Amino acid sequence: MRPRARARLAETIAREIADILEFEVKDPVLREALPTVLGVELSEDGQEAKVLVYISGTDEERARVMAAFHKDTGFLRTSLARRLSVRRVPRLTFALDTSPDRWAWGA
Repeated sequence: MRPRARARLAETIAREIADILEFEVKDPVLREALPTVLGVELSEDGQEAKVLVYISGTDEERARVMAAFHKDTGFLRTSLARRLSVRRVPRLTFALDTSPDRWAWGA
């Protein structure tokens, strides 16, 4: 996949996952946590997508939300497939990004 096309697809995936999390997800853990999609790292062939999410809260709350992401990956990928016009929807993995914590006031 060409770099420009890969970057465009990664941006589209990030936008669509954020939209799905806001409006379609029914898992109460994900609805209450209000995770923020910071970006997507797409593999060179476009078959793997690592979605970087930020979750505010304690370590226990973050672990609970990451477990919910792992459990709901199939739903999120299916919802993403309905929105994208690509031949193959990438496999999704979710990774916690805590970099915004470093920029918080007083940190």
